[in-house]
Amino acid sequence: MPLAVDRSEGDVEGGRLSRATVTGRDSIRDGRTLQFVIFIFAAVLLVVAATFYVASLVPPRPSPTDRFVFSDVALADGNASFVVQSESGGPYPYSGFRATLVVNDFASPSVALGARQSIVRVSIGPNSYRIMWRDADGDGAPSVGDSFLVSGDATPLPSISAYEFDLQWQGGWIAKAFWTTG
Repeated sequence: MPLAVDRSEGDVEGGRLSRATVTGRDSIRDGRTLQFVIFIFAAVLLVVAATFYVASLVPPRPSPTDRFVFSDVALADGNASFVVQSESGGPYPYSGFRATLVVNDFASPSVALGARQSIVRVSIGPNSYRIMWRDADGDGAPSVGDSFLVSGDATPLPSISAYEFDLQWQGGWIAKAFWTTG
């Protein structure tokens, strides 16, 4: 692209260097480039804002509590079992509890915890699961030493899966147990 040279008086003697000026065509191209950069920046900003907006619509999961703490999960014959390791603020009658099983980020409907030694069934997709609470001390309330068993419905738990058991007290705090099957 041709450059026009602007020579002023004194340039010949070396007092000042000659200036190159950009022709009109380059200023149009620079204007379009600036508009393109602004458009890309605005589009990226819009995508980031939309991502934050959508993320804000997802309700946060309640945080685990120390009112009920489960032991580490033991796997035997394809079933998971865990014990109430500690409890504070109880007793909590079983009728106030609801249980939810989450398998690979898919949650079952929340179900009322059954009476001691009863089995509650939940379904997630095509799979059915059994949740059993064993009241070791017979007091009618989940407490230290009581155990939970999660199994498939007359089958072992599906393998290569991540599990979460949530036990919620009257819509408030939640105790959680986590495990995976190989």
